[in-house]
Amino acid sequence: MMRPVPHHEQGAALINVLVLVGVMAALSTGLFDRLRLARHLDEGRAQLDAARGAALAAETMILVRLPQARLPERPFRLDTPAGIATATLRPGGNCFNLNSVAIGPPGRTTTRPLGVEQLARLLSLVGTPDTEAQRVAAATADWIDADQQPNPGGAEDPAYARAATPYRTGGTLLAEVSEWRAVAGVTPAVYAAARPHLCALPEAELSRPNANSLLPGEAVVLAAIIGVPIATARDAIAARPAAGWASAADFWAQPLLAGRQPAADVLRQITLKDQWVAFSLASSSAGLPLETTGLIDAARAPARLAVRRWGPEE
Repeated sequence: MMRPVPHHEQGAALINVLVLVGVMAALSTGLFDRLRLARHLDEGRAQLDAARGAALAAETMILVRLPQARLPERPFRLDTPAGIATATLRPGGNCFNLNSVAIGPPGRTTTRPLGVEQLARLLSLVGTPDTEAQRVAAATADWIDADQQPNPGGAEDPAYARAATPYRTGGTLLAEVSEWRAVAGVTPAVYAAARPHLCALPEAELSRPNANSLLPGEAVVLAAIIGVPIATARDAIAARPAAGWASAADFWAQPLLAGRQPAADVLRQITLKDQWVAFSLASSSAGLPLETTGLIDAARAPARLAVRRWGPEE
C-alpha cells in the first residue's frame, strides 16, 4: 500500500524529473557539439593531408625538371595525383650566404676571413656604419665557428652570458636568416636593412651568384663580393648580353670590371647557372590553402631537396 504524498511534498518528484531532463539535455548538447567538432577536425586534417600530398608530389615533379638552363619567369601549374599545385621558382643563390663567414665541416668550422670581409662590406653598403659592420661580421663568424676564441670585435659565449636572458652561440651553420637576429650587434635596424640581400644556404661556402640571372635589385650582393660601388655592380648586371654571358671570363672582361685583379677565390664566386633554386608551392584541398617553400640543390644531377618549410619563408 503506497504512502499518501504529503501536501508539502507534492510537485517535488516533478521538479526532480525536470532537473534530470535538463541535465541530460545539457550533457547531450555538449556531446553532440564535441562530435561535430571532432568531425570538422577530421575533415580539416584530411584536407590538409591532401594539400600536403599535392605539395610533396609537386616537389618531386620539380626535382625531375631540374637543372634547367633558365628558370620559368612565371608561376606554373602542376597536376599531381593528389591535386593541383602552383609552383614558383627563382634563383636561390643570388644572395649573400651568411654561412660563408665560416669554413670547414659541421662541428669543426673556423672563421673564413674573406667571408667576414664581404659581409662587413655588404652591411656598410646598406647603411651600417663601418665599425659596427665589422663588429657584426666578426660576431657572425664567432656565432658559427666551433671554437670559443672571439675574433677582433666579435663575441663568443661570455658576451652572451651577460645578457638579461643568458644564451650561447650556435657553434654551427645558420639554418634560417631569422636566427641571425640573435647575433651580437644585429639590431632591428641592421636586420631590416640587410635582410633582403641575405640567405642561409646549408653549406659553409662563399656566396656564388649567377651572373646570368642576377637582377638590378641584387646589385648589393655583387658589389659586396667584388668590392665595387652599388652603381657599378648594377651597371655590370645591366651589361649582360641578351643571350647571357658565355663564360665567367667574359663577365670579368667587361669594360666596367676589366683591369681589376680580384683574388682567385673571388673570381670563382661568379657562376653562370643557378646552383640553388628557391621554390614556393601553393596547393589546396576543398578550399583549404597551403603554402610550401624551400630550397633545391640544383648543382647536382638529379637535383636534391635541401630545405622544406610548411609555410612561407620568414
